[in-house]
This record gives sequence, C-alpha cells and structure tokens, in this order.
Amino acid sequence: MWLLVSVAIGILVGFGAARGRPPFPFPLIGLAVVGVVIFISTRRGRRMAGMGWRLRQLTEAARRLEAVDERRRGFLADLAHELRTPLAVIRAQSEAISDGVYPGDPEHLAPILDAARTMEALVADLRTLVESDAGALSLARESVALAELIPEVVAAQRPQAPEVSLTADVPSDLPAVDADPARLRRVLVNLLQNAVAHTPAGGSVHVRAERAGDMVSVTVADSGAGMEPELAARAFERFAKSPASRGSGLGLSIAKDIVEAHGGTIDLRSEPGRGTTVRFTLPLSA
Repeated sequence: MWLLVSVAIGILVGFGAARGRPPFPFPLIGLAVVGVVIFISTRRGRRMAGMGWRLRQLTEAARRLEAVDERRRGFLADLAHELRTPLAVIRAQSEAISDGVYPGDPEHLAPILDAARTMEALVADLRTLVESDAGALSLARESVALAELIPEVVAAQRPQAPEVSLTADVPSDLPAVDADPARLRRVLVNLLQNAVAHTPAGGSVHVRAERAGDMVSVTVADSGAGMEPELAARAFERFAKSPASRGSGLGLSIAKDIVEAHGGTIDLRSEPGRGTTVRFTLPLSA
C-alpha cells in the first residue's frame, strides 16, 4: 500500500513540475521523492512486519505455556489419585493387622503387596518420563531372546488378570533383538496392563512376535472396548486417556519413548467395540 502511494506521488511531483520548468531536474526530484518515500515506507513495513511476527510468536508461546500448565495440573491430579488409592489400601490393611482385626497371614498381606507393586510401577513410569524429557534415557543394550522374555512377562501378568485370557505366540527360532531387557520388559508390562484394563471378563489379550525384515515386530491385541477415533489419534500423547480410565495416561507414551530410543517404531489401531492393537518393532541383534 505505502509503496503504491509513494510511486504515485513521485510521478505526479516529478512530471507535473516538469511541465512549467526545465524538465531535467524535476523528474529527478520526483524520483528522489519516490526513493525517500519508498525507503521510509519499506523500513516502516519491515518494522510493522517484525512487530506482527513477534506478537504472533508471543501469542503462540503463551498458548503453549497455557496448554503445558493445563496438562501439568491434570497430571498432578491424576498422580495424586493414583498414589492415594494404593496408599489407602496399605494403611487400612496394615492398621487392621496391627489392631488384630486381621491375622498377619499371606491372604491379608496380599493386598499390601499388590498396592506396593502398583506404586512401584507408577514410580518406574515417572522415572522413565523424567529421563526421557531430559534426554537421558539410557539403554543397557544386549542380545535379548524374545522367545523367552515375552512368555515370561505374559505368565507373570496372568495372576493379575484371572478373568482375561492372556496368550503368546512367539516362534522358538525368532532372532534375538538388540535391546535393554529391563526397558523392554517395562514396555510389554505397560501394554499388557493397558490391554487388560480395557478388556472385560471373558475377553482375550494376545501377544504375537515375528521377524519383519531387519526388525522384529511385536503385536499386543485385545478384544476390549476399543477407543474413539479422537482418543486413538492421540493415544501416545502424555496424559491422554478416556474419562473412564483410572490410569495416569502415561503407559503408551512411555512405551513410545522406550521403543523409539531403541530405533524402533510403534503404532496403534483401535475401533470402538472391536478392541485395540498396538504394534512395535525392534532392531535385530548383530
């Protein structure tokens, strides 16, 4: 806009003045006026554009900070809830045993142990989350035989989900992967627990592993309630969970961080009423 105005003014001044005076200097004056006005308007335009860009940047930064703060508050509320439940079980059961209401036998100590395991898993997830955010997610990589690890993890989860069928299909000749066994176990436990939590009694959770080129593919599929498309699209985001979920919304996000730190990929397919399938890959051991 300013550029067009300045050009018009310059032409009118230069050639208009040239009609009644010696022509040589006045077109030059007009061109000089054009140059000055263009210079000023260009500087002004640059300043205005720069101010607009900075304003947009500040606005976007404010929105991001607001979103982060909102997620932080939601996470702290979820974390408080997750910690409150096992702590309440531990305290109530311990007081009952201490007061002689319950005997200190394995049956009445079991709820305390279960609550302690829940807290242990939550603390482990939080530690992994902090390490990942800090870029310090270290891996103690070695050759890991999934033909042994996966059945072990599945068998360990069966007592926690007696009403759900947990099965594994892993070829005995499946090549080993280059992975951190403790981190990989955490991924499998998170995926299995998440699948079991959303699968009703009588349902099933199946783990399958197979070679896929220079990678090994592991799939965890359940026959549970599935996810709405909006939730499935952001399932790996931190704190993402359905309103009915009792978890912290960190399991899938942490699984993604660990798998990608190994150089693998992870994806999810889910439909309401048709279950959820999570698939991840890991590199073969050299």
